[in-house]
Amino acid sequence: MSSTISLEGVWFRYPERQIFADLNFSLEKGEILGLIGPNSSGKTTLLKIMAGLLPPQKGRVLLNGQDLRSFSRAQVARHIAVVPQEVDMPFSFTVAEIVLMGRAPYLKRLGWEKAHDLKVAQEAIALTDVAGLENRFFWELSQGEKQRVLIARALAQEAQVLLLDEPTSHLDLNHQIEINELMQRLNSEKKLTVFHISHDLNLAAEFSHRLVLLHQGAVYAKGRPEEVLTEENIRRVYEMEVVIEKNPFSGAPRVLAIGSSLQSIQPEKRTIHLICGEGSGANSVRRLLLRGYRVSLGVINIGDTDQKIGQILNLPMALEEPFSAISARAFQENQRLVSQADLVVVERFHIGPGNLANLQLALEALRKKKPVIVLENKLNFDFTGGEAQKYYGRLQEEGAIFIPDHSRLLEEIEKVFKRKKMPEEARA
Repeated sequence: MSSTISLEGVWFRYPERQIFADLNFSLEKGEILGLIGPNSSGKTTLLKIMAGLLPPQKGRVLLNGQDLRSFSRAQVARHIAVVPQEVDMPFSFTVAEIVLMGRAPYLKRLGWEKAHDLKVAQEAIALTDVAGLENRFFWELSQGEKQRVLIARALAQEAQVLLLDEPTSHLDLNHQIEINELMQRLNSEKKLTVFHISHDLNLAAEFSHRLVLLHQGAVYAKGRPEEVLTEENIRRVYEMEVVIEKNPFSGAPRVLAIGSSLQSIQPEKRTIHLICGEGSGANSVRRLLLRGYRVSLGVINIGDTDQKIGQILNLPMALEEPFSAISARAFQENQRLVSQADLVVVERFHIGPGNLANLQLALEALRKKKPVIVLENKLNFDFTGGEAQKYYGRLQEEGAIFIPDHSRLLEEIEKVFKRKKMPEEARA
């Protein structure tokens, strides 16, 4: 794969501080490259250097093997399109007028757009799903619509390289996914090379072929998302504890932050035991600790995402060896933790012969009048020959509380404890 933009021995400093010293970096043709790193690591400065907007004090930037300084600004704009993080439009331009601005590198001074320019702009509008907004003023649009219009303007340049500075920073989750899927589509259909800056590590991992992690003005790590997003890299660069797990649907790495506040919370007396695994308990652990509950986990295998989180937070756990079925020893330890808990939560995870005993213990707890809340599990991957389904059926028949997702977990827990408290107050 050949480089579209390369930085060779680049030095750059602002009057108040050095940003890059002897930086070497390349953007490969046809890839989606995500640039990540903490604030003030030089991400936006790097993008501006790549676009020729900031000249390096030493070193050089190559565009398709030629020194960027040998190109005029119009020539650069025909090769590289930039989508900034924010744009102030001092005048009331319409969407159509803004997209047509992308044709400026092809127009003569004081020249007017021709039929081809209008055709290119219309195609860009269609590709970015802003058709129907052509006559709307830019200031009337939502943040998501504005971002798509700016991408349409960049597409109208007919450049083969698209540089985006935090394109989803002010968008809600739905629009963040929308913009990232648009970048993927443009990369696939238009063969665009895409370089984007992101503060969202999970989105960057999900939608990038490669990641580059910047730290203190240097490339700290680069490669496939799973090579860059490691617990050690994040701990050193971002100075925080995280657990890395694999997205069960896409396989991309997923970062779970373990904030220092979770490690210093003084819990109340009530204890919630999570029957979990495969990272299924991570969401609940965070929610429960922040609400002030004590939390225990089990049975989980050593090396599992939930085990790593439990270890960082010093939670009581019933553990089993990696890739091993639940032993009698681990089962008994889990029984002990369940007996000490005020409530049991069964998370949603894959069930096989090796961990079926976890469901057995949940049913046993329910029959001993221990409240049990179960995350609904469609059992798309049931490797027990139907035994797991039978356990879920018995749990439901015998009074376990089933909830569709984690959004209702805290509410249901508080309802259970409120019901238990009322008879105690009546007796008092």
